[in-house]
Amino acid sequence: MEENLKSKLGFIFFFLIVIFLLVGGYFYMNYSIKEKELKKSKKEEEKIDYRIDKDKDYIYYINESELSSDAEIDYKDVVINLEIAKTINESLEKENKIYKDNIELITDHKADILSNELIKDNNNIYSMTFRTYSSNEFGKYLSLVINEYNYSCFSDVTFNKSITYVFNKDENKLLSNDDLLNMYNINMDKIKERLKEYLDGKQTKEDGIDVIKIDDTIDNLEYSLYINDFGKLCVSFLVKTTQVDYNEIMEV
Repeated sequence: MEENLKSKLGFIFFFLIVIFLLVGGYFYMNYSIKEKELKKSKKEEEKIDYRIDKDKDYIYYINESELSSDAEIDYKDVVINLEIAKTINESLEKENKIYKDNIELITDHKADILSNELIKDNNNIYSMTFRTYSSNEFGKYLSLVINEYNYSCFSDVTFNKSITYVFNKDENKLLSNDDLLNMYNINMDKIKERLKEYLDGKQTKEDGIDVIKIDDTIDNLEYSLYINDFGKLCVSFLVKTTQVDYNEIMEV
C-alpha cells in the first residue's frame, strides 16, 4: 500500500515536472520570439538616415538650364544626397562648370565655318562637352551613371566616357569596383570572356571587314561597374569600331 502511494506520488511529481517544462518552454519561446521582434523593430527604428537634406531624394539636380533646344542638350549639376558624397558633389560641380565655361560658339569660328558647309547650327554652338545622368536604386544600393559626350557642329554628338558611383545607403559607404566584384563573386577575366561573347553576337561587317574591334575593345577596356534597378551587376564600356566608338551596357 505504501509502495503504491509512493509510486502514485512519483508519477504525479514527474507529471508536474513535465507540465512545468512544457509551460515554461512555451513561455520562454514566446518571450524569445517577442524579444527578437522587439530588437529587430528597434534596430529598424534606429537605422540612420545619411541624407544631407532629409527632405530630398538620394539623387536630385540643381542649376538646370537648356544649352541647345535644337540638339536637345541640357545643363544641370547632379547632387548625390549622402554625407559620404560631399567631396564627389563638389568635384562634379567644378568639372561641369569648366565644361560650361568652355563652350565655343560658331560666331567665334567664322573661318572654319566658311571652309566647311557641313555644319549643324544648333543654337550657335560650335563645340562643347556635356554630361547626362541616370540613377538606379536596388534595396540599400544606389548607383549613379554619368555619361560624358563631346558635341561638334561638324560631327554632332560622340561618346567620350562613362563614370559610375555605387553607394551603400545604409552604411554611408562608397563601393569600389573590387567591392562589387567580390559581392557578385566574379572577376574581370570572367567579365572579359562574357564581353567577348556579347560583342561576337553584335559583330557586323563593312566591305568584308569587322566593324567592332573586339580585341582592341577588350585588351584596352575602358569600363565602369554599377548595380541596376533589378539588382544585376552591369558593366558600362566603350566599344571601339572602325567607324564611331560608342558606349554599351551589359548585364554580367
